[in-house]
Amino acid sequence: MADSTYRAVGYLDKVIDDGQSFYEFRYLEAALHDAHFLPIVGFGDVHRQYRSSRLFPSFADRVMSAKRPDRPVYLAGLDLESDADAWEILAASGGHREGDAIELISLPTWDSETRETTAHFLTHGVRHCDATAGAYISTLESGAQLMLETEPGNETNPQAVRITGAGRHLGYVPDPLLDHVHSVMRYGAFELKVVRANPPETHPHLRLLLSLTGRCEQFVFDKPEWLPVA
Repeated sequence: MADSTYRAVGYLDKVIDDGQSFYEFRYLEAALHDAHFLPIVGFGDVHRQYRSSRLFPSFADRVMSAKRPDRPVYLAGLDLESDADAWEILAASGGHREGDAIELISLPTWDSETRETTAHFLTHGVRHCDATAGAYISTLESGAQLMLETEPGNETNPQAVRITGAGRHLGYVPDPLLDHVHSVMRYGAFELKVVRANPPETHPHLRLLLSLTGRCEQFVFDKPEWLPVA
């Protein structure tokens, strides 16, 4: 995007067709009508459904090389096994690169019959929290429960939802998940648990991996504003 606002622009999927795996990419219809929208490199035709038997270069380049000596530590920090494939790594890490404006967020699961939903995501904004928050994150173990709090006074985004623990502000829910998280909070009881709390030397983007489970009446990603181009 041409400005600093965080927006969803498209879907990257891995699909099985006739027993074979394919990768697909499509832009969101709503994104095309945004004045600040800019196409991703390698995906210049905004109305096309891209398909490939191999992960597109623009995304494959965001997966840490198997030759890197720090790869095992990196995968452990994402709660992945050492044999995780490129798709699993990309889904868990978001393909984050320093100074880069693109990030992937995994869609939550949702059961239309039970209304049960689960979302896995990396906490945003950890780098902006104070030292006491960082120290508290270091004490967290897998399965520890945290809380969600709305922040209507947030000047950047009144829809913001912050993550807290023991009264400390630890970061934020990623913006593309906000509508979904609000729907879970409105429905009733939910659980926000630590999947992995990584040590202070870890990049802030990877510091705190969480899982949100609960229910919601409707899956927001089925709404018109989340539909891909036809």
